[in-house]
Amino acid sequence: MAWSLRLNLSWRGWRRIGLMTYPLYLIHDVVGAAILGALMRAGVPYLLSVVIVGVTMIAASWLIAIEAEPRIRLLLDHTIVRYRLKTA
Repeated sequence: MAWSLRLNLSWRGWRRIGLMTYPLYLIHDVVGAAILGALMRAGVPYLLSVVIVGVTMIAASWLIAIEAEPRIRLLLDHTIVRYRLKTA
């Protein structure tokens, strides 16, 4: 008998997780390292610092993907439409 992995791909959370990956990729290295360094200099234990940074980066990428990106996209869409109307 063969076993297979069944994923419920209709779950809406998959889309949100997918949208979070690029902001996480962009911010984790520089911002995460800066926060980790600050926590370490403040005397927070390393493993606790890593957990704090991980949770913070995931939360920040969620905020960027779910809140900031749609608003920026809408602003850019309106700006492009106005520019095209002025040049036409």
